[in-house]
Amino acid sequence: MTTFQLIGIADENRQRPSESTLLALLSGGLDYFYDRSAAAETSLKSSTNARSRTLLAAPNPGEVRAPFRWHLKEADRMRLFGNEEPLSEKPFSTSIHQLNDWPTLAGQVELVFYSPIFPSISKPGYGPSVQLDRLAQQIKLIREQHGHRALPRLIGLGGISANNVRLVHQAGFDGAALMGALWQSPNPVAALQQIRASIYT
Repeated sequence: MTTFQLIGIADENRQRPSESTLLALLSGGLDYFYDRSAAAETSLKSSTNARSRTLLAAPNPGEVRAPFRWHLKEADRMRLFGNEEPLSEKPFSTSIHQLNDWPTLAGQVELVFYSPIFPSISKPGYGPSVQLDRLAQQIKLIREQHGHRALPRLIGLGGISANNVRLVHQAGFDGAALMGALWQSPNPVAALQQIRASIYT
């Protein structure tokens, strides 16, 4: 069984974290980092491992150079997946806002971000339309219908912190994406350790 994964997401409204902070997060338990900065490809110069664990968004295949991972935003996925032409490469991850879209992406991507789970920490006023207990029921049903191995890993996003990450795990998600919980902390590395310690306790 795959361990519960933690993915950091850059906050476009805040200063980009330093390379040393990112490396400390990745060595301290962050599995991936989704960097939405335009300077992302040139910023991680010292570590091939860090680049291979960094997701970059692009609207078309081939625009994200290896070893970075290609994240396909939902609107771009609708456009590309609606074409009859097969993609020259598969995106590593994408985003959804309807849980029913998750099984349709089996074999297409590795990670699927579903949001929002809780009221957002970084976007006041943005919150869930479906309660977590209902999501847990839907996740269980979809897994029973489609089998665990066929589905992309499901990553919860939105308002996740040390106070509620355990609930996300218990609801059946394969991981959690973190934004406000990291970047609104004076010490993102310490915040990550607290979140990791809270998953199973």
